[in-house]
Amino acid sequence: MAFQLVLNDDGTFFFSYIGDGSQELLGLNPAQLQSDIDSFLALIPEEDCSNFRSSMARSAQNLSFWSWEGRVTLANGELKWLALGSAPQARQDGSVEWEGLIVNVTKTKLDELELIRSQEQLREFSSHIQDAKEQERLRIAREVHDEIGGLLTAIKMDLAWIKERLPRTKKMLTDKTVTIENLVDKAITAARNLAHSLRPGYLDSFGIVAAIEMEAHEFAQRTGIDVRLTHNEEEMEMELHPDVSIALFRIFQETLTNIMKHAQATEVTVLILNSPAHIELTIRDNGRGFSQEARSKPRSFGLRGIQERVAHFGGEVSFVSAPGQGTTVSVKVPHLSGDAPGGATLGKSQQSLF
Repeated sequence: MAFQLVLNDDGTFFFSYIGDGSQELLGLNPAQLQSDIDSFLALIPEEDCSNFRSSMARSAQNLSFWSWEGRVTLANGELKWLALGSAPQARQDGSVEWEGLIVNVTKTKLDELELIRSQEQLREFSSHIQDAKEQERLRIAREVHDEIGGLLTAIKMDLAWIKERLPRTKKMLTDKTVTIENLVDKAITAARNLAHSLRPGYLDSFGIVAAIEMEAHEFAQRTGIDVRLTHNEEEMEMELHPDVSIALFRIFQETLTNIMKHAQATEVTVLILNSPAHIELTIRDNGRGFSQEARSKPRSFGLRGIQERVAHFGGEVSFVSAPGQGTTVSVKVPHLSGDAPGGATLGKSQQSLF
């Protein structure tokens, strides 16, 4: 719909011209709209009408392009989304006039809203999968630790009982019991490592800081990369929701994995800052870094996984990197309400851990 609209000095405005498209677009003929601006405003919901007036006022004040998007409800109940665009001109009498178009963008807007809704559903589904995975990991870790670990310990005790009662002359049998005992020890160690990889017990027992310290220590021993950890200078205790704790821990694990695989770094610095509103985790390496194009590769699942975990809690995440300049991953997650078993004690600490 083509239109001309005039804004007077006293704040009143009216359509000085309306094209023939008004009947199809708004269900009103041009004469109605020109004689009564309220017939148009009455179609616009209150919140959109307020935006219509304020955007018009800004355009008039700065003589800048007027762009507005909003809803109208026709007399037959049909809902439409409209987009208005027009450049203003100052007139000699002090009024401002716009000549422009109002376009029906309902299909585009509904497609956009559907896309947003689908993205939100995918995000919720992804979060649900992450939660389900963590619960399953916790269940399996407990079974490995309690059931399999208990059975292996019982086998070792029974084996020791048999070993003590074998005749010393039966060297072949005693040697075999030693071999079996060593295999059981290896199985116990493997079960312990499996349970730890599924769900580190010290995360629930001692909190996120201790868990990150232990994970960093193991990473340094495994890779030879020096890790330095810094956290709050002032003594502060803050309980974290268990979902936030495990999310931060998994983000830390994923980042260390990326550093080990791709960064070719020699040093990693970790910063944890806790405040009443949120907790921040920053991991910086001195590796080879990566370009924006590399980050945008379709199979960059690690970075996308970090983004999804943070988005689930309404947090913020940033990746700063350039070829030859290392990489910095910064995560800020707000504290969740509700009881959180365990917590992180953030005290004075700045040291080379390994």
